[in-house]
Amino acid sequence: MNLIITTKRTSLGWTVDAALTALGWMAFFYLFTRGVVSIVHAGGIQPMPSLLDPAVTPLVPTLQTLALYLLVACFNALVVVAWGRYHKRLFRRLKLIRSADAVDEEELASHFHLSCNQLHEIQGSRVTVIYHSNDGAIAQLETDQLRMQPAGNSPVFHTVKVA
Repeated sequence: MNLIITTKRTSLGWTVDAALTALGWMAFFYLFTRGVVSIVHAGGIQPMPSLLDPAVTPLVPTLQTLALYLLVACFNALVVVAWGRYHKRLFRRLKLIRSADAVDEEELASHFHLSCNQLHEIQGSRVTVIYHSNDGAIAQLETDQLRMQPAGNSPVFHTVKVA
């Protein structure tokens, strides 16, 4: 089945997405390493004393924060893996269902009261403007190549080149 409308992701959108993702990861690693460095400098290389020792008590909140960061990271990784596997299975099933009930181009064109030529024109154009009548039917189509009336609304449709 061919889609009537397809959109491509712009390079600006991709760049913004990549920059924000990189910024988020850099912030995470900065905070994580800063916490680890503070633990190392505060405790030194000596063996870890008991957590009940008053000298270690200031380190407990930092250790708890780092443990929480690690727990959140593991949870996020688990959610992303589960989501990916779920969608892989879901879309495999949907693809099988859709392929069995695939709509041919003649049926798609008749559903929108268009000729097959008009449907191909819409699918092949980069820009399409669709005007609707008050009852919701397609009144006029303007593509980057042709301007035409749909076949269902008029026995004769006119084609005009658009500059």
